[in-house]
Amino acid sequence: MKINDFLIKMWDDYSNLNPYINKVLDLIKDKESNKIINDHIALRTFNHKKVNRHTLSNYFINNGYKPFEDLSFTQKKLKATYYLHPDPALPRIFISELLLENFSDELQRIINDKVNEIDIESIFKPEFLSSGIPWSPIDYSTYKKIQSESDYASWVLAMGYIANHFTVSVTDCSFFKNLTQLNSYLKDNGFEINSSGGEIKGSVSQGLEQSSIMAKDIEIKFSDGSYKIPGCYYEFAYRYNNFNGFITKSANHIFESTNEKSKD
Repeated sequence: MKINDFLIKMWDDYSNLNPYINKVLDLIKDKESNKIINDHIALRTFNHKKVNRHTLSNYFINNGYKPFEDLSFTQKKLKATYYLHPDPALPRIFISELLLENFSDELQRIINDKVNEIDIESIFKPEFLSSGIPWSPIDYSTYKKIQSESDYASWVLAMGYIANHFTVSVTDCSFFKNLTQLNSYLKDNGFEINSSGGEIKGSVSQGLEQSSIMAKDIEIKFSDGSYKIPGCYYEFAYRYNNFNGFITKSANHIFESTNEKSKD
């Protein structure tokens, strides 16, 4: 599959699963005359040898992407690599992985058992990266148990392999001059902005400002029924001075866009 066709498939799978994403895009298009440019696409996984970030990157590397930088997120117990393509029209690809050895034996056992269910040949097909869960569904109580240790882990177990988020390049917008303006517009239209670390993460001096909506709940099938849990989210980025990278402190907060709110 050609890279452009696959990126369209990733968008379709992501937006079909999370219908509110299209509403955000339509709201932006209502004001924006410029073409909407995608800054980056993010994927989540585990550091299991079968599905680690390097394994998931194979399709992108085979289609011209090159690793640009490795990042460590000590607080979240994650590592990530982002990839750039020589064609500047193609988005950055950001792949993160949970460091399983930093969690309980029970969490590791549950995740290892699920990863071991994956057909090894399927991993090397591009469709795998946007296929949902490649293992039998967990039950909801297991989801909640894993969530008590890691929102990231429970999200991947329930959602599987699909774009965690796409990102509007506000740098390339004409109507929206900054993230403050865009955030206010989306809040006025009923969307919650991730406020962890402030609604805008990063700064002009760092070369990157980021914000995102909080993921809305969507209905997901578990082995014991369907339950509503946080789905995917939409991010917004404003870059300065040709900065291509990411800021770990900011990303720590952006990761929380899929955290589940307390039901208390």
